[in-house]
Amino acid sequence: MDLARTRDHFRRHVIPPRYSARAHIVFFCLFELVAIFLTGSFVDWSWRSPVYVLLCFAWATTFVYLIHRFTLHRKVPGFGWAFRLHHWHHAIYLPGHMQYEELNDVYMLLMPPWIQGLYFFVYLPALAVALSFVLPLTFIFHLLFALTLWYALYEAVHWVEHLSDEHPLSRFKIVQGLQEHHVWHHHPEFRDHCNFGIVEPSHDYLWGTKR
Repeated sequence: MDLARTRDHFRRHVIPPRYSARAHIVFFCLFELVAIFLTGSFVDWSWRSPVYVLLCFAWATTFVYLIHRFTLHRKVPGFGWAFRLHHWHHAIYLPGHMQYEELNDVYMLLMPPWIQGLYFFVYLPALAVALSFVLPLTFIFHLLFALTLWYALYEAVHWVEHLSDEHPLSRFKIVQGLQEHHVWHHHPEFRDHCNFGIVEPSHDYLWGTKR
């Protein structure tokens, strides 16, 4: 099936009929702004805060790499739904065609809203409660703030990686580097083997999956 037919099939059979990309984008932005403000308001800011935030970012980038590599690109029992969902992202965004054509194609560029809900209302609370038994409350509040900020950063960087070469942001070397890194991951021959880091490639270098 060629790309045009794949995207048409995706729009007719995968995107929910009542889905609105504009509503998705607006909700995501407003939710993130409110969540960052609220979680930040509970943080007892000090000279240790940047260290705590960086430690949380290190956890987040490790978590993303492992989940991406070992559950989204392999058929793992119990995670078939994640594999199939991620398959659609790779099926409609290919090298030379990394940009969305219709706004509703954003359904598979941003995380679907229900995954955003799982992240904020299941994963983050569960992680915070589990770590609260072994880590001080001060760090837990930093964790909630940092991982909320990280989610916004993840989505923003991933969006930038799918911009066209003509976009003003694509003139910057750092953006070009991110785009080059990510486009290799979308190559059908290499997508299951390389460049699993989304926000940055440190784990690809560490695990030998950088191309």
